[in-house]
Amino acid sequence: MNLLRLLTFFRLGDNAEDPAVAMESIERNVVFRGTNLMILVFAIIIASVGLNVNSAAVIIGAMLISPLMGPIVGVGAGLGVMDLELVRKALKNLAFAVAASVVTSTLYFVISPLGDAHSEILARTSPTIWDVLIATAGGFAGIIATASKDRGNVVPGVAIATALMPPLCTAGFGLAHGNMAYFAGAFYLFLINSVFISLAALATVRWLNYPAKEQAEERTTKRIRSITTTVVLLTVVPSIYLAYRLVQQNTFKQRAMRFIAAECVIPENYLAAQTVDPTERSITLTYMGAGLSKEQEADLQRRLLVHDLKDVQLQVRTGLSLSEFGSADRSRNAGLEKQLNEQRALLASLAAVRDSLKENNVMREALLAEARAMDPGLSWLVLTDAPEELTKKDSVAVIVSARYGQYPDSTSLGRMDRWLNVKLNGRKYALAVSADTLPQPTSSTRRRR
Repeated sequence: MNLLRLLTFFRLGDNAEDPAVAMESIERNVVFRGTNLMILVFAIIIASVGLNVNSAAVIIGAMLISPLMGPIVGVGAGLGVMDLELVRKALKNLAFAVAASVVTSTLYFVISPLGDAHSEILARTSPTIWDVLIATAGGFAGIIATASKDRGNVVPGVAIATALMPPLCTAGFGLAHGNMAYFAGAFYLFLINSVFISLAALATVRWLNYPAKEQAEERTTKRIRSITTTVVLLTVVPSIYLAYRLVQQNTFKQRAMRFIAAECVIPENYLAAQTVDPTERSITLTYMGAGLSKEQEADLQRRLLVHDLKDVQLQVRTGLSLSEFGSADRSRNAGLEKQLNEQRALLASLAAVRDSLKENNVMREALLAEARAMDPGLSWLVLTDAPEELTKKDSVAVIVSARYGQYPDSTSLGRMDRWLNVKLNGRKYALAVSADTLPQPTSSTRRRR
């Protein structure tokens, strides 16, 4: 009694739509022409762009406006009420929609300069049994909403959950880039969604006792039932295998990460990189440091069994290990070290020259200040080492250039000579004097002997 009372909560009751009205709505959404056709084209473009730029928001928008659900529900509902004409029309329009979607998306991805397979594309290339459950539940929710007067926001939610448009566009991506694995995986996901949404529609119209449009012969009924069962089995069995493989890969990855965390800390070595490949059942470890001995590598191989990792290919690599450098590497390093030492010596020499120049500048500024104090009419004073040719020929060590505002008299020049003799510690020099005020001699040169 309590069970029957509980079941009453799952009945549509007064909220149930009239079967004729519900079937009319289903038939109207089956045909792709006019509004439905234009919406389909725009949804294809939006979904393709969303996959191309890896934008989940754009992809969701394409799923919301996609009209692909109509013919899929039409196939299941038509079989449920034995309306074979509706089934043929729905299949015809579904084939047209699928072909248009794949062709349009393929052309887009051929033209698009972006060719990377982002996460939104990869997520639709490996369907599993969980996609079957999602499609079945979504199909039931969608057809029940159609059979109810109060549809609410069920239809948009079903469109997002079952995701009919993105797999077709992903199949187009696979064709455009010659990746048949992507094409097959994505098209299989679309097939899963289509078959189980149709199956849910068929079961629902039977459960709601929608009147049959025509009484089919027993032979026809058995044939339809046989074909439906075969299609369901052919669709669901591969997904079970793929789900099993996915579980195995996830289990392997978890065990591999526990093994790495517990066993792969090696003294004098740093684990720089780790790669776990569940498909190939391989683990690659890259160390930096002193390098691993054969005994350490063998111990890692033995520790795999502790973590239930059998038949696993373990690769251990060492980067930047001095113990693995060969003679050629050592010779090359020696050459680099020699070049480095030469560069250091050159830098030191340049630094010495720079310091010497700085010291000379300081000295010359001090001499100019002292000379101006001695003779305020002096504008500037420059001391330069004589060229090597002049030094050998004339024994002149320093050339002194003095510039005055007004040409100096002999007393001032004599005072300058005596001062230079003291400052240059007796080194021989040549003094060139010039002035700003005319008249002035073109050149007056004194030589200290």
